[in-house]
Amino acid sequence: MKQEQTETYKVVAQKKKEGIALLYGRYGKRLHGYAQFNWKLTEDEAWDIVYKTLYKVLESTSSYTFDSEKKYGSFIFKVFMNYLRQNYRDTKKMKEHLVVENQEAPESSPAIEENAEEIHSEKMLLLKSELEKFEDWERMLLLLRSQDMPYSEIAKYVNRPEEQLKVYYQRLKTTLAKRMNEKLQEKSGDTKVAADKKNQDGKP
Repeated sequence: MKQEQTETYKVVAQKKKEGIALLYGRYGKRLHGYAQFNWKLTEDEAWDIVYKTLYKVLESTSSYTFDSEKKYGSFIFKVFMNYLRQNYRDTKKMKEHLVVENQEAPESSPAIEENAEEIHSEKMLLLKSELEKFEDWERMLLLLRSQDMPYSEIAKYVNRPEEQLKVYYQRLKTTLAKRMNEKLQEKSGDTKVAADKKNQDGKP
């Protein structure tokens, strides 16, 4: 007979030392892989955020009530996403600062290269913006499935039946693609209008 797995949140709430080891074993590597694959972080950057997440969860678990491992997993993922977003904001501010500092630099300067990189990542920024509009469980389903994580594993993080996740995923993916296309078309149209206006203003 298969032994029932002890809920992580119960161990964490009672024994801090054993709790951090259990958190790392059950969630650490998954979160690390997610940060590297989806947010393009280096290995060290990803581990830094994972450790921040695990210790924050360790400190705050006793302040909340959980009735299942799925809900606890969702809680961990929310904390993790907060740290990822904060890291993204801090990195973006640093890049903007570098661009300002080097605005008089020649064409081969790091400022120009970083600006080109930001333009190249425009679709990624739009994707992140659109993902924010989904409910937490919907966003988690889209992101985790994008890593080819099986639905049986995803079900541990979202409060939905495993057998329904495939249908949910297809619908959500279609909705996301539609929204992305609409935004890109709008932006393309705005850019064309601005270019036309500039050309007209420049006429004698």
